[in-house]
Amino acid sequence: MTLRQIIRFFIKYKYQAIFPVAVLEGPIISIVSGFLVSRGDLKLFPALMVVFFGDVISDAVFHSIGRGGRYMINYLKFSRISEDQLKRIENQFASSPWKTMILAKVSYGLGTIFMIATGAVRMSWNKFLEYVLSLNFIRSAILIAIGFYFGKVALHLGPTYLQYYVIAVIVIIPIGYVIYKAFLKKKTI
Repeated sequence: MTLRQIIRFFIKYKYQAIFPVAVLEGPIISIVSGFLVSRGDLKLFPALMVVFFGDVISDAVFHSIGRGGRYMINYLKFSRISEDQLKRIENQFASSPWKTMILAKVSYGLGTIFMIATGAVRMSWNKFLEYVLSLNFIRSAILIAIGFYFGKVALHLGPTYLQYYVIAVIVIIPIGYVIYKAFLKKKTI
């Protein structure tokens, strides 16, 4: 599938195509959605709500997995959470839950572990939703704003450079984001 086909796909199916991607990979599709908002292909508020709720659902699923207990965590090999890691995260939640949740939302790759840990430490659903709703909304808004900004720059410079900005928004920025998050992950481990 070419880049042009991917863009056409999201333009054609809009929010219905964005939502499942947001559940699986919220940050990247948030940036892409911001770009599409800047072009007028999507409306800002619905795009924000779709990526926001997709991310919330993803976090809630991992929280539920964690609530299933250590047996469930060990059974799910993809989580790759050691007992030692879980203990450290549990201690983090006990001592400073807001800082830990902020770290979880900005740590690419570690977010899943932290969300599973919120369930494993039996964080109440009310507390979990308080943290996740506020932090996901802020993160989704920032990432859409980044995509929007780059989209506006591309439109301002004209169609000659549009394909380069599309590549930047859909490929380079998410890759940069992943690299940055990997750097943060190494720094915290």
